[in-house]
Amino acid sequence: MADLRTFLAAVLGIGLGALFLAYPEAVIRVQTAGRVPHDRGGEYGSASSIPDRWRRLVQLLGVAVLVAGVYFGATVLLGV
Repeated sequence: MADLRTFLAAVLGIGLGALFLAYPEAVIRVQTAGRVPHDRGGEYGSASSIPDRWRRLVQLLGVAVLVAGVYFGATVLLGV
């Protein structure tokens, strides 16, 4: 049972880490959905730009989660 949970943690970590690295804008947009924008002066349907600082932070989090997923996977496969 413990090996199954560790394997699932590895799959989830690798999947989320890859998602955070590949699509940081989508992750940020999902996390900020429903919040009232500070500036309402744009055209209808226009999206405000995401700060580069947030994008890099999400990518850094993605690397950390990916590394944790690889570690969990290695413990399952190598039996460490």
